[in-house]
Amino acid sequence: MSEAYVLERAWVDGAVRDDVLVEVAGGRFSRVETEPSGEGDTSRAGATRIEGLVLPGLANTHSHVFHRALRGRTQRGRGSFWTWREQMYDLAAHLDPDQLHALARATYAEMVAAGISCVGEFHYLHHRPDGGPYDDPNLLGHALVAAAVDVGLRITLLDTVYLSAGFGQPVEGVQRRFSDGDVDAWATRQAAMQASLVPRTDSRSGTAIHSVRAVHRDQLADVVAAGVGRPRHVHLSEQVAENETCMAAYGASPTHVLHAAGVWGPLTSAVHATP
Repeated sequence: MSEAYVLERAWVDGAVRDDVLVEVAGGRFSRVETEPSGEGDTSRAGATRIEGLVLPGLANTHSHVFHRALRGRTQRGRGSFWTWREQMYDLAAHLDPDQLHALARATYAEMVAAGISCVGEFHYLHHRPDGGPYDDPNLLGHALVAAAVDVGLRITLLDTVYLSAGFGQPVEGVQRRFSDGDVDAWATRQAAMQASLVPRTDSRSGTAIHSVRAVHRDQLADVVAAGVGRPRHVHLSEQVAENETCMAAYGASPTHVLHAAGVWGPLTSAVHATP
């Protein structure tokens, strides 16, 4: 069943237009018309009129939704990225599926209220606090999808691979919640998540590489192969220290390491990308 609206003013094709007719079917725009079709066109007669200026929905293309619980706690004193990370790790150590769902639902509702209609969720909180899998290995991912759907927000769940605490260092502490142990285990779990979302129109699955710190360069090509044809995100050069350590470990910049593994492409987004 379709619904029709006449928008007093709307942003269409790079300009503000008056009296724009839009029809919506199945949650998608099926028709956008800036001029009446001609005599006999009655499509506007029964349409709901919306006053004011209407803009297309915004996209939050890179979200870490559980970080929202740190609001107001991190910019104190002379803190740094690394002191912030300790607070984030402490939070990540204590969240359970119900808490994550409630936090995500509240945060996603704020996004919708601000005019955001879709979100790319960079998801790396995968497992129990001790690193063991839940009975449903994707329980936390499903909690995020459910929270988005609850409030009418479309979601791309960017399932993130995170296997190392640093260049060649095993994960430790709360990082065990982030890690699947190896690329094959990550690929198996995220493929199951992807399959569960295939029939849906309000949610889909993508992949992500946390960083060159968290995924060894010899594993990057396998991550790329597991996500062909889907959106891919990667934290690139988030800190000067990351660039320096990458040069020391590999003799190349993070950008070059990712390029050599075939990470860059039309569906890849580089996040941070600081010099």
